[in-house]
Amino acid sequence: MDFQTLSTVAYLDRLYRSTPRQLAFSATTAAEAARWRSRLRRKLVQLIGGFPAERVPLKPELVETVDGPDYRREKLYLQSEPGVRIPLYVLVPHHDPPYRAVVALHGHGTWGVLSVLGLANRPEHQKHIERTNYDFAHQLARHGFLVFAPEQRGFGERMEHEPGRRFGDWEFTSSCLPASLNALLLGRSMQAMRVWDVKRVLDYIATRPEPITKRIGCVGLSGGATVTVFSAALDQRIAVAVVSGYLNLFRTCIMAMEHCVDNYVPGILHYAEMPDVVGLIAPRPLLVECGTKDAIFPIAGAREAYRQLRRIYRVYGASERLAMDEFEGEHRWSGRLAYDWLDQWL
Repeated sequence: MDFQTLSTVAYLDRLYRSTPRQLAFSATTAAEAARWRSRLRRKLVQLIGGFPAERVPLKPELVETVDGPDYRREKLYLQSEPGVRIPLYVLVPHHDPPYRAVVALHGHGTWGVLSVLGLANRPEHQKHIERTNYDFAHQLARHGFLVFAPEQRGFGERMEHEPGRRFGDWEFTSSCLPASLNALLLGRSMQAMRVWDVKRVLDYIATRPEPITKRIGCVGLSGGATVTVFSAALDQRIAVAVVSGYLNLFRTCIMAMEHCVDNYVPGILHYAEMPDVVGLIAPRPLLVECGTKDAIFPIAGAREAYRQLRRIYRVYGASERLAMDEFEGEHRWSGRLAYDWLDQWL
């Protein structure tokens, strides 16, 4: 008996190869590209489950202010949806305005937003931050950016369960699994809910008392890079993006190995591959970081995705607004080009 006829994964791989992407990028002019972008955006919103019909008042509640040598750190809570609050840290540099604003999105892991702030709560956390260069919100503030770092749903303060608790064969380092599965039953997705939180942070930035320049950046690592992609793809208020440890093909990363369930968008491969989704950011400036030894977003898939992404930017006549930092390393934040990139475009 041929195992290929028994394997569901092999069957799905054949299905992937035989399924046309109905909204794959095929434009040859900027006008055609703009029409493609509009169609794929509408479809993407539908696939992730849509957004709330109206915005509730933000009701910002400041709970903590800490003054440091380079910046002031504020902690507050925002209302995202009725009965849903976002913990948000704001890092205000000690220099005269106007400020350049950047939203900094952490990735998967028990510690959540504390990692990007460089606020280790135990020795192994500090080692993780140092090994992965994770404190990029702190680094951004030291570079003079006004930083907004939200706690994403399912992590840190927003975890539903204690770390180490098991859900079947899964050990919790987040609440992604039960939250994502329950969301799918309701026709929603973690992607949509996390992007909606970013939208609310953007709403809040517009209310801040400080003079802020018009252009806003968004950066993220791993799961934060995923949310950066979907947020920038669906909200043009994000003018510049840095995506670290995500760009790839769905086939070579999400389909090829076990990933958190929050990465899966039902039906996406009937319409687009990952470079098409990332291409919705074009022609706005985009820097992607890719580690040559990244085990969960393999470099071969990243290079192919970047090749396809370059074509999208060329059609827009915006090749200079796309760059790739391919660095020797594993799944981590590089930052080698990121701060100069934000300096250039913000």
